[in-house]
Amino acid sequence: MKLIEHLAKIKLPAMLMVVLCIPFLAEPWVSYDVKSFFYSLSLTIKSLLVFVLPFIVFSFVVTCLARMGKNALLFTLLLITTVFASNVTAIFTGYTIGSIMVPIISMPISLDGIDGSGLTTMWLFDLPPLFTNMNALIVGFIAGMVVNLLDIQSLREASFKASEVSGWFLKHIFIPVLPFFILGFAFKLHADGILSQAITAYGPILLLVIVSQLTYLFIYFFVAARLSFRTFITYVGNVFPAWLTGFSTVSSAASMPVLIESTEKNISNPIMARTIVPATINIHTIGSAIGLTILALVTLNTFNLPIPDLQSFAIFAFYYALAKFSVAAVPGGVILVVGPILQSLMGFSDEMLGLITAVYMIFDPFGTAINVSGNGAFAIVFSRICQCLGLNGDDDDSNEDPEPENSIA
Repeated sequence: MKLIEHLAKIKLPAMLMVVLCIPFLAEPWVSYDVKSFFYSLSLTIKSLLVFVLPFIVFSFVVTCLARMGKNALLFTLLLITTVFASNVTAIFTGYTIGSIMVPIISMPISLDGIDGSGLTTMWLFDLPPLFTNMNALIVGFIAGMVVNLLDIQSLREASFKASEVSGWFLKHIFIPVLPFFILGFAFKLHADGILSQAITAYGPILLLVIVSQLTYLFIYFFVAARLSFRTFITYVGNVFPAWLTGFSTVSSAASMPVLIESTEKNISNPIMARTIVPATINIHTIGSAIGLTILALVTLNTFNLPIPDLQSFAIFAFYYALAKFSVAAVPGGVILVVGPILQSLMGFSDEMLGLITAVYMIFDPFGTAINVSGNGAFAIVFSRICQCLGLNGDDDDSNEDPEPENSIA
């Protein structure tokens, strides 16, 4: 059964690649009305998602904080602060690499003769959201801390239940219709003469994203190893099974048991490993921080929009890092939450959002593997910080770092 589930997750990126090819392959047989129907359906799905997303964001943020425990306020604040700082650092790394390399290796598409009228809608369904994702994030953080401080069990259980409902919605409703969500925008881009140029523009970016993510990950582990090459090799060797699990399952949550075992070897403190890894598995995601940022810059460049300056990007980075605390444990959970932020702060159109969603999902297996491995590096650094502050959860008062276990031995 687990094998079937893993294969289903791997099939999703492949399916989305096929979806992007459908407008080319089905051009002679698909009528204008059919294309218009799917484009209208995509806009309807987007409207529904934008409406329910603030509730999903709120429930995930509250649950994230509520699970961290009533007697660990300092630990919780320290964890949130360091996760936020680590994510922001990775986001700005992606921005630095992207702003330098994207104009060199990615060419803007030609918009000559394109007025956006290649495909119109059959209907227009607009469901205005009751409140924004930004508000949901802020209120969710406040509510999560209140649940922790007051320790009212009924509120804690209610937050867990709301999170379960939100996760069920994304996993069993939105993810299955995701190909249709992408297909309508693909028809629109193809009708406008943009799709083939856009797909070509993303080709060289795959290598850039992979090299950037791997380089950042290795630097992270090298710093965690205190610049010791021998310790670095041991750390990376121990976490490699978790990397492989993340790549094959496209799920950080499915990789968690393997990552906990790997982290126990690296920090030799089972209590800390079993506390840090579950708490950060979905909120500390350096792979997507780098990858999605580069893809966002590529999308802007591809559609002839300017790459934001540092000040403008800093605002996006702040909300992007906050949004990571509300990411769902489903394939492509990051892009689902960050999509509205890309539209409100980066000027993305619906078609741009549909395209980057498809491309991100195709890149997702490798990004997930980097997310999982990055959590292993973060656990080493964070456990060392906790040790210095006396929060390591161990009876041993020694301040010396234990030697990591070598999985090869």
